[in-house]
Formats: sequence, C-alpha cells, structure tokens
Amino acid sequence: MFRKSRIKIIALLMAILLLTLLGTIAVIYGVSYREMNQENRSMLELYAREYLENGGLPDTNVDGDDSGDRLPDEGYLDEEPADGEVPEDGRTASELSEEELLETIDETSETDENEYRKIIKDDSFAASGSALGDLAGTDDTYDISRRRLELSTFYSVVFSADGSVLQVNNDDPSQMSDEVLTELAQSFLETGKSYGISRNMIYLISGEDYTLVSMMDNTVIEESIVTLLRYTVIFGAVAVVVVLVLAIFLSWWIIRPLEENYRRQNQFISDAGHELKTPVSTISTNAELLQREIGENRWLDNIRYENSRMTEIVRSLLDLLRAESLTSQKEQMERLDLGRAVTAGVLPFEARAFEEGFELSCEIADDIFIMGEASQIGKLISILVDNAFAHTNPSGRIAVSLESGKGSAILTVANEGAPIPPESMGRIFDRFYRVDASRTAAGQDGEAQTHYGLGLSIAKAIATAHRAKISVNCGDGMTKFVVVFPLKGK
Repeated sequence: MFRKSRIKIIALLMAILLLTLLGTIAVIYGVSYREMNQENRSMLELYAREYLENGGLPDTNVDGDDSGDRLPDEGYLDEEPADGEVPEDGRTASELSEEELLETIDETSETDENEYRKIIKDDSFAASGSALGDLAGTDDTYDISRRRLELSTFYSVVFSADGSVLQVNNDDPSQMSDEVLTELAQSFLETGKSYGISRNMIYLISGEDYTLVSMMDNTVIEESIVTLLRYTVIFGAVAVVVVLVLAIFLSWWIIRPLEENYRRQNQFISDAGHELKTPVSTISTNAELLQREIGENRWLDNIRYENSRMTEIVRSLLDLLRAESLTSQKEQMERLDLGRAVTAGVLPFEARAFEEGFELSCEIADDIFIMGEASQIGKLISILVDNAFAHTNPSGRIAVSLESGKGSAILTVANEGAPIPPESMGRIFDRFYRVDASRTAAGQDGEAQTHYGLGLSIAKAIATAHRAKISVNCGDGMTKFVVVFPLKGK
C-alpha cells in the first residue's frame, strides 16, 4: 500500500518536472525561433533594399555582356573621389581614421559634408563607432544590422519578367555553383511564397519590373540551434536524474511516518486480539458451566451471544492482519491450481444451499495456475461465497465461475439480490463498513450473525497480497464480485 503511495509521489514530482522542462524549452525555442525568423527576414529585406538602391538592375545578359550599370563592388570607395574630398596624400575615404575623417569634414564646405555623409552611410560595412553612426544619421539597431549584413553569406538571382536569368550573385562559389544556385532560386519561385526557409537557405522574393530572389545561408544558425538543443537535452536529462533521486528520497521521507503509524496500529490490533482471546475463551467456558448449573436463563443466553460475537470479531481482526502481512512474505507463495482451490472452497456450501433453498452453480475451468498461498485463497473464496449467501433473495441463485483471460484468471461470485446502493460502492471494502440492509444483529434462528464489516476487507487484503484486483458491480438483478489474478505458467 505504501509502496504504491511512494510511486505516486515520485510520478507526480517527475510529471511536474517534465511538464515544466518541456514547457520552458517550448517557450524558449518558440520565442527564439520567432525572433530569429523576424531578424533573418529583416536582414534579407535590408540586403534586397541595398541591392535595389545602390546597384539597380544590371544591364547584363546571361552571356556575360557587361554593358550598362553594375552593382557597385565592395571596394568601390577605393576609386579616386572628387577633388577636395580626401587629403593630398592620395588615401581613399575608407582608409581614413575616424579623427582624420571628421577633421576633413570640418574643413570642407556644406556640400562636401553631405557627400561624406553619403560615403559613410554607404561604407558602413567597414565603419564603426557611434560618432560615425551619428554623423551618418543611423541608430544603433541599424548599425548592428549592417554589421551582421556584412558578416552573413548572401546569394541572389535576378530573373526577368519572362523568367530568364539576368544575374547571379554568389558570395561563396566554393560552397555552391551558380547553376545550383539558379535551380534553388527557381524552386523557391515555384513555391509561390515570398518568404520561407528551405534546404538550409532563407529566401526572400521581391521586385516589380524584375524578380530578385535573395537568399541567406542558414546552416550556421541551424547548427547553433541543434547544438543548443543537444546541450539542453543533456542538462535536462541530468536534471531529471537528480530530481528523480531527490523524489525517491522525498517520497520515503514523507511516507515513513505514515508507514510507521500504520505498523504500530496493526501491531496494537494484533496484540489486543491475542490478549482478548484469553478472557473471551474464559467467559465462554464459565458461561457453559453456569448454564449447566442453573439451567436456561435469558441473561446468560445474552452473555453467550455477545461473547460469540466478540470471538468472531477478534478472529476476523487477526485474519485481516495475517492477510495484510502476507504481502511482505512472498516466500509463502507457491504454484497453485486455482480451479481445485475454488472447487474445494465452494464444496462446503452445497449442503447449506440445499438446506436454505438456494440454487448454487459452478463453472470452473481446468489448468489455471497462479502464485498464491492455499489457505488464504481458500479464505478468499469462502468469504465471497458466504457474503453471497447472506445477501441473496430467498430461493435465489448463486453462481461461481472461473475462466482464463489474456494473461489472467477471472474468478466471479454472483448472487441474485438487491443491488448495492451507489453511495456504498466505494466503501464496500472498508473495515467495519456494512450496507444498512445487512446490519442485522442475529440470523433468523436467533444465532449470532457473523458479518461485521470485516469479511470483504479481508478479501481485498488477500487479493492485494496476490497482486490481484477485486471489484464489485451490479446489473440485471445480480451483484457480482470479480477477482482478477495474474496467471502463472505451467
């Protein structure tokens, strides 16, 4: 019983941990993926805008004719600028230090200053520092995006309105040829989407008079995510193991006082039962002797009746304790022919059924074996059949059956009678609990009634000790107690 409670505590703690861990991972990676997706799209939009604004559509055909405008190369600022824009030593704007560039701007006219603003803004891939960013009229976010733009690997393919290739810009030909890049861009066009992620590429389709397919290599980002996920799983697994150990210790620490109290309670009942056996036996003996001396006496009959009830209660309590202690005494279990045990348990009730006018039927399958303790299994059968006799309608029917299922043996004891009230179904196996209709102090003949609300508790304890499940259900005028045992191979 307490073992199951410990398992439930451990399972609950682990479920809370796993749900928290999975929820945290889902939130972190979900938010991270969304932000990275938005940032990557912004990078592609910035790349496409820079291409369109700075380069325009090149007047280039697929045969390599370079007549017309070209997209400025990265070193376009190395060309000689107009007079007055750079020092006389012949260095270009991109070769100037920040201080020299600022001094040059201060010495030039307003028109020259505007030219340098354009130069700094266009050359922001190489420029750094807040002074240049402020001078160029850019904020920190824009400056960071431009730096990331410089560090990322981009590809682009320009298509005309009729679908012919106008230009292929390949930042890393060693990784992907122009032909493969063109095929990849065409496959993105066929998807009909303006933005997406496929084949380790993030792509953006833009343009009006012509179609620009901008692509950015997503391999590094995906590898980073996979690496992060791998380490998260590793550390998560370590955390799960650590929490599992703590949960096992915590469950033991929580259950230990309850288990100790339960053990002491059972020990008290056992000691009290054995102590009561002596005075009960003495009272019974003295009452017999007194009856022989004074004859029949109603007060003496009442003493004998109550003494008989006390004897039965003490015996039932000791039986219950023995059944519950059987769980920890697995060495008493042996391979048992359940069919023979059921037949032996029902046989003593045939004479009673004949005397009381009940119809008793048995359907017992052969070759059904379980691991069990013979005397306890016999007591379980006796309790269920006796309970059926006690609650069967006059001249009613009692049916006992045993059959094999999928890896289990199913014992059923059914009787005709009033159904168990729904409010009593959940408490029918509790100690000293009796349905109101059965709370009679004596039988029809005036003898002591032997049902005190302990029989079904004993039956459940025996079933639990044998790893069996016991249940009750009512329907079609029948009350059925079903016990499902795990089978033992031949």
